[in-house]
Amino acid sequence: MHGLRIVTAVAALALAGIPAFAQGVAPGGPIGGSTGIGSGLGGVGGTGPSWPNGTNQAPQPPVYSVPPGGYPSPAPPSTYMPSPSVAAPSTGGGSSYRQPNEPYPTSSVRPPATIPLVLPEKPNGSVVFVKGCWRTDNFAYAQHRGTITWCFDDKGGGRYLYTRTDQPNVFFCRALAQASWNAGALELRGVKLACDDGSANAPAELTCRDGVEGALCTSAGQSWTVRLFRVR
Repeated sequence: MHGLRIVTAVAALALAGIPAFAQGVAPGGPIGGSTGIGSGLGGVGGTGPSWPNGTNQAPQPPVYSVPPGGYPSPAPPSTYMPSPSVAAPSTGGGSSYRQPNEPYPTSSVRPPATIPLVLPEKPNGSVVFVKGCWRTDNFAYAQHRGTITWCFDDKGGGRYLYTRTDQPNVFFCRALAQASWNAGALELRGVKLACDDGSANAPAELTCRDGVEGALCTSAGQSWTVRLFRVR
């Protein structure tokens, strides 16, 4: 019995003395990241050392499309091809947007005006009904023919523009405008009138009273009577 114990101890010492590399472990201890007792094969089936990317292959350095520090001079030609753009249709030169000539564009072609200015049956001092822009009939003044366009807000303040229709786009007179009631008549006045030639040669006031087909308006010292029609 004592001899059997001695044989068993000797066998244990012999097994302990087998080199570590027989178990797939390098001398001096296990490789970092391995199990220490693996097969040494790595990969999916093995238990050998592995890398942080999940394989037994060392990570490869990234390959950039542009080398660090940029291309040497001169740089290689670009392969970028811009997508074709759709060109805006030509308008024959110049902008297609209308210019902000107030109170209406300076053109010999005028929009039709068919709605006359009508005074309220019982005036109460309000001038809210004149809100908008109104143009007179064509009339004679200082050997020329022309029209006046009045634009008002709901308080009766606004703008005045006199245009010579026999000199379109040539002669204009501008002013501030004011509408108010006076003894049952609607008075329209241009304030601080100024014309293109430096004068104030334009009718600056109209007095309007109720008529059969809209208000009838006259100007002091003039023999004509005009009506006003909505243009805006």
